[in-house]
Amino acid sequence: MYYSDPPMTEKEKQALEEKKKNGESYTEPATMKDITPYVIDVEWNGDIDQAARKLSFKLAYNTAVKDVNFPALILKMGGFIYAYYEDDTQPQVMFFSGRIFFEKRNTSGFTFEYVAYDDLIYLAKSKIQLNFQNVTITDAIKTICSEIGIEVSESIPSLPTVINYLADGKSCTEMFKIFNEKSKADTTNGSIEFTVLCIEDKITAVKKGELIADYTATDGVNIEHTEHSQSIEDMVNRIKAVDDVGNICQVFTINDDVTHYGMIQDIYKMQPAKQGESVDNVKAAKAMLKRLKEDSSLEGIGNIQCITGYGITIQEEQLKGNFFIKSDDHKFQNNVHTMSLTLEYMPETKEEPEIEQQDLAAPVFKSASQGRKKTYNTATGGGDLNISAGMQAGWNAWGYQTMDNGTEGCCEAATKVGSYYSPFLAGECNNGVVSVPTLVGDANAAGVPVIDFDASQLEEGDCIVYYTSEGADGHVTIYDGNGGYIGNSSSQNMVVHSGDYSDCGTPMRIIKTSHY
Repeated sequence: MYYSDPPMTEKEKQALEEKKKNGESYTEPATMKDITPYVIDVEWNGDIDQAARKLSFKLAYNTAVKDVNFPALILKMGGFIYAYYEDDTQPQVMFFSGRIFFEKRNTSGFTFEYVAYDDLIYLAKSKIQLNFQNVTITDAIKTICSEIGIEVSESIPSLPTVINYLADGKSCTEMFKIFNEKSKADTTNGSIEFTVLCIEDKITAVKKGELIADYTATDGVNIEHTEHSQSIEDMVNRIKAVDDVGNICQVFTINDDVTHYGMIQDIYKMQPAKQGESVDNVKAAKAMLKRLKEDSSLEGIGNIQCITGYGITIQEEQLKGNFFIKSDDHKFQNNVHTMSLTLEYMPETKEEPEIEQQDLAAPVFKSASQGRKKTYNTATGGGDLNISAGMQAGWNAWGYQTMDNGTEGCCEAATKVGSYYSPFLAGECNNGVVSVPTLVGDANAAGVPVIDFDASQLEEGDCIVYYTSEGADGHVTIYDGNGGYIGNSSSQNMVVHSGDYSDCGTPMRIIKTSHY
């Protein structure tokens, strides 16, 4: 293993040159310093739900007071780690490069523990605001990486699915998961599933089913232990799709599973089409069906090619065939490399369940006009009062009133109450906006700041947007400046003033209507 110091700032470079010029003592930045003699053990792992690969390692240390012959080793936060592997079957090859994100010293054990991540960590932690229009997934991945300054491999495979999607404050790796779902659903282009990886400091994608070449895990050769489990604990074999007024519109059933295991039912709430988007309620409802779950695992002699995203061939008494690696954990200790893999069987022909679909009624949606409705009184205060006076005027006008949209009137209430101090909310009120996603979209379009929720950024008159059981942008209220809110209560069917804004769900965003 090798270590290099993080890059120096211009100020640090100048200070170093001054020391050299003045004959003062100085230390050159470490470059590819061999730290192998200090290494006690190394663990290298990845997971399909974990964006970046992680390298955890433990180093021996001592102090000059206790051992003057023990050379000091200083690793800095953000420093570069390069891990290499070689054995009798292959020459030295780099299997990890990344940067240090965590350090812990253990004085009783005389060790330092470190955690480093590859460059995917920067894509996992960075959020973007990009509008993808008619671009392939491959090009979208390149655009995202360019935005964050991460290099893309020239050998990244073609992912031809064309997307149109607004990445509104999402992390880069969240977008990769969205791209994967869209690619999987694109039957025209082969329903490609893929995993984004960082290999040799460059971002690439591995198509699901791509097998590691010239490697077979075999009982008695490189397999020490395998396990296989089956479970129906998470099974769902019937879905009832309901509309806004509670009508059961469609039923989807896997009858074979009902016969074998008994009926386990869930409810899908059908969604109206949003402005500029289509909604496939049939596909969404079917996606909630869950079948018999099978998990396999393998422990054996390590192979650095066996990492999450790839497939391997296994020939063992209980496990035979090709398997997708869902997670991997490699350990290097005392010159021994072992690995533990969790696996998913990849049949040559994927079994598709027979799903019975019953169409019972056409769905009814309360706000089916793409988030806009002009049937209610749009008289407002004009948005010209100061916030405190406007909040009071809005409450005096609409407090304890039932909205025209009834229990669905949260956005209507926010625009009516806020119209007395906020020109933006006054405009939304006069335009008849009654959909929270439309309110958020209009705010973005109008240049009104929409930020991720941060309680320290709340000001009287701001709109709080919530994540609820309805999903993202499911509810909205107005912050009262004292920890409470004014908003529509679906349970009471009227506008209320409550002392705790967290009662409404999980705060997700803030629309800065206190200033617009």
